[in-house]
Amino acid sequence: MSMSQDFGNRTRKDDDEDRKPPPFEKYVQSTFAEFIGTLLFVFVACMAVSARDVLSIAFAEGLCIALLCAAFVNVSGGHFNPAVSFASAVCGAINPICACLYFVAQILGAMCGASFVKAVILGDSYHILKGGANQFRGLGVPYDPYDTFHHLNVTPVTAIVVEAILSCMICTVYLQSNIDKKSQTSVGPLAYGFALLVSIIAGFHVSGGSFNPARSFGPAVPSGYWDQQYIYWAGPYIGALVSGVLYRLVLGDGKKRLIMRD
Repeated sequence: MSMSQDFGNRTRKDDDEDRKPPPFEKYVQSTFAEFIGTLLFVFVACMAVSARDVLSIAFAEGLCIALLCAAFVNVSGGHFNPAVSFASAVCGAINPICACLYFVAQILGAMCGASFVKAVILGDSYHILKGGANQFRGLGVPYDPYDTFHHLNVTPVTAIVVEAILSCMICTVYLQSNIDKKSQTSVGPLAYGFALLVSIIAGFHVSGGSFNPARSFGPAVPSGYWDQQYIYWAGPYIGALVSGVLYRLVLGDGKKRLIMRD
């Protein structure tokens, strides 16, 4: 390839990156992508709970989010998580209007996905699984038979801290691999998925391993299992805020940093 051809290809690529999407793509198409992606993710995540094995749950959720992000990353960013959308808004990757639309789409998608689970898992089986909802594993909480060997002396505050730290990692991995132009690669969605996978393995027997308010809220609606729901909102949003601020101040590229900008 000649120098002129290479320069022309880079110019076209830069033009594509700088192109402002039309309103339909920016708001309607992207919001619908977040709705359908969150619906599919929550359905898979809740169904995976039937395996009653942390590794199976972690791999199902992690690989699912990686595949969906790969499919929709160029449409909506492939968030499927209100905390990730919040971190993206804080770091300047999406505007507040998009963040609000994404939030509504993700919550509605999560409820629809969880409702499909209730439609296919019937009777007592559904209630034993609590609809696939996340479960806090701390003091004073009744354990399912398969959890009797995982009794940890943790409190709800501990669970919030765990959710916050691991959510910060997930959001940071997403921002650095899918948004930052310096490190943006084709493996960004895979990195996002594996960040969720290892976080679930690390936090499942403490907090329930959510890191996603929509994933926790969705199954709570049809199942009626609302125990410690606040953990799955406070923790992920705290982690997302820290991740977004760190990106803005230190880790982001020159166009998005608030200090020492290009």
